Amino acid sequence: MKHLSHYYRYLWQEPELIVILGDAAKMWQGFQEYEEKYHTTSGKNGESEAVQRLLAGAGLAAVSLPERESWGWTLSLPGSSTGLFCGIEPEGMVCASLRHSASESNAAVVQRQMEKSPMAQSHYTLTSTDPVRAVEQYFDSSAQMLVRIAVLDDGRGVLVQPMPGHGFGPLDSLSDAELVERCFAQVEDENMKLLDEVVLFYGCRCSDAMILEMVTSLPAQQRSELWQDSSSLTINCPRCNRAYTLNKT
Repeated sequence: MKHLSHYYRYLWQEPELIVILGDAAKMWQGFQEYEEKYHTTSGKNGESEAVQRLLAGAGLAAVSLPERESWGWTLSLPGSSTGLFCGIEPEGMVCASLRHSASESNAAVVQRQMEKSPMAQSHYTLTSTDPVRAVEQYFDSSAQMLVRIAVLDDGRGVLVQPMPGHGFGPLDSLSDAELVERCFAQVEDENMKLLDEVVLFYGCRCSDAMILEMVTSLPAQQRSELWQDSSSLTINCPRCNRAYTLNKT
């Protein structure tokens, strides 16, 4: 059974703010179970925590849009050999994985695509080792939008975006914890208009058939180099890092 995290998109009418509220705890639980079952991350040096913060931040970003899109986040955290990937599908499926990264790298690549539309790709230089700040920086550096994102250790998170010509109003200068508490408490106010509800869950579309097709579709020379003299081959899903074993028949 999937662990479902509920996210809500509001218009806070009087200060003219778009407010996204979500609790990533269930999604994190799904990630941890997937990780334990398929051994997709090492779980060392806070790496799992970094993945979880990216899941939460990227989820808030995806729900901030009035229409669903496919998202791909690839981060090389500054001063670290840890790289991160997070993919989000329009139906709410979210997956993530660790990737090796050069310690001198501090880059982010964000890919977005609406159905039947070309893919848009953004590149920017990261200024923080926190994946949540990396997501927030995307809106400033690439999307040219004023946005504030905060995620707490319990999974609760908010994304706040002022409407054009407005600022953060009553939320200005609040700490992350204060921002989250204030926005969650504001839900009952009559000025908060619910615009959308989205369910996010951890999972990946990969399968034995998909991995087999990925390998068999390679040119013959690449397939030969991949197999060499082996009778079996281990391939990791490029999105979730789950390992698949293929046997020669």
